[in-house]
Amino acid sequence: MRRLRKVLRRGLVIVLVWIGICAGIGIMAAEMALHPGRRALGTHAKENASDVAARNGAELTEVAVTAVDGVTLRAWSIRHFHGNGDAVILLHGHTDNRAGMLGNADLLLRHGFAVLLPDARAHGISGGDISTCGVMESGDIRRWFDSVQKAEAPRCVDGLGESMGAAQLLESLRTTPGFCAVVAECPFASFREASYDRLAERLDAGAWLGRTLLRPAVDTGFLYTRWKYGVD
Repeated sequence: MRRLRKVLRRGLVIVLVWIGICAGIGIMAAEMALHPGRRALGTHAKENASDVAARNGAELTEVAVTAVDGVTLRAWSIRHFHGNGDAVILLHGHTDNRAGMLGNADLLLRHGFAVLLPDARAHGISGGDISTCGVMESGDIRRWFDSVQKAEAPRCVDGLGESMGAAQLLESLRTTPGFCAVVAECPFASFREASYDRLAERLDAGAWLGRTLLRPAVDTGFLYTRWKYGVD
């Protein structure tokens, strides 16, 4: 009986230590997700964008909108002199910036679409202290949608997003139902599922590890984010 109690005490200590480690992992992971680090546009980004516009008979302009919380969001607008009447909003992935969508812009411009390439909040040169993978960005996309409609009065506004941008685009459909069509390339099913995957990846394991042994880390990250930043 004494030996059993000793084993149980050791087991309890191991469990408590593991929960403590997971809590630390969860907090660090949450901070990294919320503060992805800004990738500068680079000295040649504007030149590359100008080249894309020129070879497609279009005009490049810098545009900006103000988000609901007062953050200034910035983008490139590339408009055809004689386009097909439709526009596409292009949304980049996590830690990237608008320049990462120039390849997509080139393809669409060749087919007559006008394009808008925003920097997501907390990315590129847009304002914002944290990136929330769609929670706050869905409202930002609505601002861009309204801006495109007001400036260009297109026949249709479509959306195309990659990875984080795809997830943000899908989240925005709750508040921006006016898209004629959307293309969501590699979005996550839910941020929780993405968290399981990302944590497990760092240990070269499958998502099962995130859903089991690392689940306390994920739960801590969610609770910490809600407590410190008010983001669900």
